[in-house]
Amino acid sequence: MLGKINQGIERWLVKSGFSITDVRIIVRNQIYVSLGTSLVIMLVTLFSQWSFAYLAGALLALINFWTLARVTQVLVYDGKRAPFLLFVIFIGKMTLSGLVLWWLIGVERVPHWGLISGLGTVVINITATGLSQMREK
Repeated sequence: MLGKINQGIERWLVKSGFSITDVRIIVRNQIYVSLGTSLVIMLVTLFSQWSFAYLAGALLALINFWTLARVTQVLVYDGKRAPFLLFVIFIGKMTLSGLVLWWLIGVERVPHWGLISGLGTVVINITATGLSQMREK
């Protein structure tokens, strides 16, 4: 069953523009880590406010990671405009992420440790994927 899910996600990622296998693997794993841990935590804590904060952080991390991977993959092949475009996109992402975090923390008053834990899914993903790929090679 996991193989079918992987194949479906792989096809979807290819259609979304992720042509490099290693990039697809790490983005796929980020989807699993972000959404999988969010689902488990929400079920274990019975949909507590902390779990929704975790979900918000995990989704924000997933969106940022997705965007960074997609943009970087495209810009690697466009050496002429890459530095300026990457800078503009980075500033845009940081601004939007800052506004979302301001809204979540300042307006909605979500539990900040839940939010930080959700944002940490990127670190977990990169570490686990890196260790897994080191073992395979």
